[in-house]
Amino acid sequence: MRMKVLQVSATDTIGGAGIAAYRLHQGLQHIDIDSHMLVMRKATSDPTVHRVSTHLDRLSRLRRRWADRQHKQHLAQNLRKPDNAYWSLNHQSYPIADVINSFQADIVHLHWVGDNFLPVQEIRKITAPIIWTLHDMWAFTGGCHYAGDCTEYRQNCGNCPQLVQPAPDDLSYRIIQHKIQAWKDLPMAVVCPSQWLIDCVSDSLLLGWKDKHVIPNGIDTTQFKPIDSTSARTAFNLPHDKKLILFGAFGGTSDPRKGFDYLQSALKSLSDNQDIELVVFGSEHPQALDLHLPVHQVGRLHDSVSMALLYSACDLFVLPSMQDNFPNTILEALACGTPCVGFDTGGISDLIQHKHNGYLARLRDTADLADGIQWATTQSWDASNIHQAIVDEYALPHIAEQYHKLYETYLYDRR
Repeated sequence: MRMKVLQVSATDTIGGAGIAAYRLHQGLQHIDIDSHMLVMRKATSDPTVHRVSTHLDRLSRLRRRWADRQHKQHLAQNLRKPDNAYWSLNHQSYPIADVINSFQADIVHLHWVGDNFLPVQEIRKITAPIIWTLHDMWAFTGGCHYAGDCTEYRQNCGNCPQLVQPAPDDLSYRIIQHKIQAWKDLPMAVVCPSQWLIDCVSDSLLLGWKDKHVIPNGIDTTQFKPIDSTSARTAFNLPHDKKLILFGAFGGTSDPRKGFDYLQSALKSLSDNQDIELVVFGSEHPQALDLHLPVHQVGRLHDSVSMALLYSACDLFVLPSMQDNFPNTILEALACGTPCVGFDTGGISDLIQHKHNGYLARLRDTADLADGIQWATTQSWDASNIHQAIVDEYALPHIAEQYHKLYETYLYDRR
């Protein structure tokens, strides 16, 4: 009998975590696992991806809408500083566990479940063995998805530096206590795509005792591969005689964690170089950017073919994130043979091999970031070698098989 797995993710192909979950879902299907997805927001027409709302009766849908309103109101009542990370509380319950259990899966595989999609107390009601791939830090914090320099998740949270009015018993403390009570002695296997995140989990009060594994995100290397740069530039109407620096993220330049301000400062110091121009993707609308060089804004791209073309059109991809788990954008760029520059932090350090497929700059060091960009644009890169290294380590069939082995091991241990 085929193994049946339910992937539980807030989205299928919206945002980096949803994209990673959907890619795994497809990879598992290709190795003959009966994989389905349960999502809050669906962007594909895939019949094996199911909206949770279609599996709720009228009363349960009303409960879900009420829970969503309460969740948003509670967040609004606890003001956070302007540069805070994204937050989820997931403390308002509705009967999603009943929906999850109705699939009768052998394994329930959780992914990004924020925005009250999967309330904390509902996780304990799941009857199948649970695997949880963490795409950020939320599972072991008091509400933030990224903790920045704060390490209070190692204790009990409280006095949260992201809140306007921190206190020992503030919202972060109450939420982490809620998680501790709800997940006490709850067996699950935790998977992290990056070594950095698994180290954070190991140090955390909440999940440090769980069974832990490192399995990186996978990528379809038949879709993300080097494409002739001349054709790619023509497709986007980009200049053929310039060094093109690519920046992009979900939300474009508006997310402070993605570090566009650092890139902006670095590029200003390189403004005397008339050969460099910037290409930006990820924002729905053009933005006014304070730069002393030409900028090409291509908007938000929604398919892998367009993204592969764009990566191949550019000489270098730069993502100066302050804290990131395992950015799909760097994985995609490298799969397309495009070298990358980023700060030496988080999962970025797992992907960029310093001066082999890009440059790792010292964290928050604008001058070193500028040096890395300048250095990388003067190198002769072999796109096929960069691509092959990604094939060897991150090709989707290889990653799907790693998860298959984990599923089998976890099922055997639970018997």
